[in-house]
Amino acid sequence: MLKALLKHEILNLLKSKRVYTTVLMFLLLFLSVFVVRVMDYQKQLNQYIDDVRLNESSIQNAQNYSHLNPRAIQQPIIFSIYNEGFKIPRVLNIRHIEPVIESENLNEEENMYFIDNTQLDITFLITFFLSLFILLIAYDSINGEKSIGTLRVMMTYPIKRQSFILKKMLGIFIFVAFIFSLPYFLSLISLILIYANLITINFLLSAFFYWFLVMLFILFFSLLGILISCCTTSPNRSLVFSLLIWILLSIILPISWDYIIQPRVYNDSIKSLNRIYTEKYSHRYDAMYSENPHEGGQFFNYMGGGGYYDTTILADKATMERRDLYRRHVYDSGWALTSDVEQARDELLRKRINIENTRNWIFFYNPIVLFNNLSMKITGNSREDYMLFMHSARELRNELVNIGVTEGWLFDYRFNALVEEEYNYIVIEDLYVEFNEDLDALYDYIGDILINAKKYEIQIPVFRRYEQPIYTFGEIFNRILLYLVLFVVSILVLWVMTWYKFLHYDVR
Repeated sequence: MLKALLKHEILNLLKSKRVYTTVLMFLLLFLSVFVVRVMDYQKQLNQYIDDVRLNESSIQNAQNYSHLNPRAIQQPIIFSIYNEGFKIPRVLNIRHIEPVIESENLNEEENMYFIDNTQLDITFLITFFLSLFILLIAYDSINGEKSIGTLRVMMTYPIKRQSFILKKMLGIFIFVAFIFSLPYFLSLISLILIYANLITINFLLSAFFYWFLVMLFILFFSLLGILISCCTTSPNRSLVFSLLIWILLSIILPISWDYIIQPRVYNDSIKSLNRIYTEKYSHRYDAMYSENPHEGGQFFNYMGGGGYYDTTILADKATMERRDLYRRHVYDSGWALTSDVEQARDELLRKRINIENTRNWIFFYNPIVLFNNLSMKITGNSREDYMLFMHSARELRNELVNIGVTEGWLFDYRFNALVEEEYNYIVIEDLYVEFNEDLDALYDYIGDILINAKKYEIQIPVFRRYEQPIYTFGEIFNRILLYLVLFVVSILVLWVMTWYKFLHYDVR
């Protein structure tokens, strides 16, 4: 009986011009968004390849140890085509004893397809458009049949109301699920064919979990549309209520949180954490540079500057010794403070994560909020993943510093040298007097020395490169378990409400 009822329901949907129009619009939007996202991903992938090449080239071409500034570079996630998630630059600089606190872009091109601060991906298509399409299909599923008299006729047959409402729910769900699954799996196949060498277990797991979440999302809105139809007397009223509820869930609630609730409730705490971070960063800078006890006296730097990473080409022995002491001072004064700065930055990021989690718990009944949150977690591009990215880069930085301390080059002339040690130990004051304070002649003389000087050849240390994490099925499942339970409970509550309302529905 149920099979026959389902067949009848799906055939009725296929006869509706409204449904045809809705399906056609969704498929066109899916195709358009997917093509744009693939083009953007290819652009990001090209940039990533160039970034990695540039990073390795800079390491191999380092002329002294101060030039060893490797980067942690994240490969763009293929599944970001479906869910872009938390937008971050993909490159973290790793400099000796410097804090790893912010990322950047290298070789960045202007996005030709869409504005960068908009979320144009399949997730947006699902939460904003698919939810509306489902409501437009389901809003008159009960009162529409009542208005034309078919519901009363159906109830004269030996059909239980439980079977009828189950038929309605499953019919709409199966129809919409098929409409989504067809282009979704075709798009997955096309990505596997195009990027076969980049497909990982992460991608396949994300694809499975994402499809499962979309099925829950479709089921929720199918039930919501049927419930609205049961609670109103005419299709016109249920259409109005459906649009109002859709606007509330997809527009009003997210905007109210982002622009009204969150700034008022969390603005002071965010400002306080930002102030603490700024103060610690400033304190570290003063301890390392402004309070440096070894920078006084004659110092000649052919390239200009005089900071920790500037390259000293020629200097007398006393100056070079002061520079060695200066590097030790920077390490002793700044290393512990570097950790303080990073902890302050992490506290700020943890606060933002806590704010997002609070929003998810407050709007636990909103499938759009839940779906967005769950999608970022399974894809691996949430704020939590960004924090893990920074921690991985800091581990690489710590390893590089430990190598420099162990091998000794972090504290001696080799850190800044471009020429062999013997050419650095030149008495600048005597040369200055010898050339009668003629700086141009002195510069020419030094230039000739540099041309003929034996260049210092750096022995590039062996250090670990950044590797992108690979999440297992269990790790992804544990990340989404609590919110997944919320999602399922919300659907069960909605089903009980719909079932109870239809049992007491007047079919006359």
